[in-house]
This record gives sequence, C-alpha cells and structure tokens, in this order.
Amino acid sequence: MNSHHRDLLEAIEHAAGEPTQHTFSDTYLGNSNPRFAINAPTLRAIARTWSMENKALSQNEFVTTIDSLIKGVSSTEKMLAGMLLDRATADQRAFNPKSFDKWLEHLCGWAEVDVVCTGAFTSKTLPLQPNAWSPLLTKFSKSKDIHKRRASLVFLCSPMSHHKASWMEAIAIHNIERLKSEKEILITKAISWLLRSMIKNYRSTVEKYLKLQGDTLPAIALRETKTKLLTGRK
Repeated sequence: MNSHHRDLLEAIEHAAGEPTQHTFSDTYLGNSNPRFAINAPTLRAIARTWSMENKALSQNEFVTTIDSLIKGVSSTEKMLAGMLLDRATADQRAFNPKSFDKWLEHLCGWAEVDVVCTGAFTSKTLPLQPNAWSPLLTKFSKSKDIHKRRASLVFLCSPMSHHKASWMEAIAIHNIERLKSEKEILITKAISWLLRSMIKNYRSTVEKYLKLQGDTLPAIALRETKTKLLTGRK
C-alpha cells in the first residue's frame, strides 16, 4: 500500500466504517470481497477531492496508486481506482494500457470490472490508441478469465457511444462473434450493452448485424438491442 492509497483508505474509513460482507450483495455484485458502508456519491466525492489535490502527481506515481488500490482487499478500494482513472490528467492517463492485463486479475464480478474498465478514461484514451488497444482487446476476448472476456466488450461501450472509428467497429463485432455462444450473464449482458452503445454512432452496422446474425446472439442481447433500436430507450 503506497502513501496515496493509505490516505485514500483513511478518507473512506472516515466517511464510512469497517468493511462488511453481505450475502445478497455478494450474489448481485459477483464477488465476496469486503465492502465499506459508503455510497457511490460519497466515494466519487473522495475521488474528486483527491484528484484536484494531486493534478501534479507524476504518471508513475498515479499508476502506482491505481495499482495499489486495485490490489486492495475491499471492492471499495478497487472501485475507487476506476473513479480516479476517470479524473486523471492527460499525462497521468497516458500509461501503457497493458497494465489492465495485470489489474483485471484482481477484479471479480461485473461491478468491479465495469467501474475500472468503462467511463471517461476509456472514452478519452481508447479511440486514439488503436495500435495499443486493438491487440489487447483481442487478447482479452480469448482469455480463460471471464472477467477479461467481459472487459474485451465493456471497454468499448463508452468510446463507441461517443466516437466513430472503423477499428473499434471491427474489433467490437469480432469480439461479439467470438463470445456470443457463451451463456454466462457476465458475457451475455456485456454483449447487449456493447450493441446498444453502438447504436448512436454505428446504427446501420448494428441493424445489419442483427439481420444477419441476430438468431445466433444471446436472447437477452437480441431483445434489448431491438428494444433500443425501436424506442431509443435503454
């Protein structure tokens, strides 16, 4: 635990209390990691304050702090890492994305994966680095680790809802094709999320794909994507 991680953990403990474990939450979130009794707005406020106070932090120090948080004991620390990534300065977020290959080994369940692997960070960095991200996302889609396979899809959700890039379009369809036969909800829901995220900027691609391959998609992904195409909602 580095000094910044220690300071952040103290802020969490001050705002909440001792970590707890709850069977219902474990089932819903997909892991049994302890969690602090702190709500998302309060955790985001901690991230906002720390980020404002540490804009001059070097890229190496920033990445070391993220690494330390992701390896932390509680889900709360891991999720805070994702919130800090979203608030990183341009220099801080210009690290090699291969770091996620290591970080994902310490994440479990959809909540931890999604907070770290989606959001403003990916939208700002991924579209501009095809040579770094394309092979990494392909690698994740082939992984034995289901969390890396989920990441190969959800990493693209925010970028594709905000940007148009042919390489993202190609890797999205490629990874969906590779993973569409899986039955686990971590994957089927991720496929649905990615297809729905593509509608704003890649509507014709999604419509064509559903026409050609719709009957091979997970039922939930097909249903939710059709609903979004028809109603524009969710």
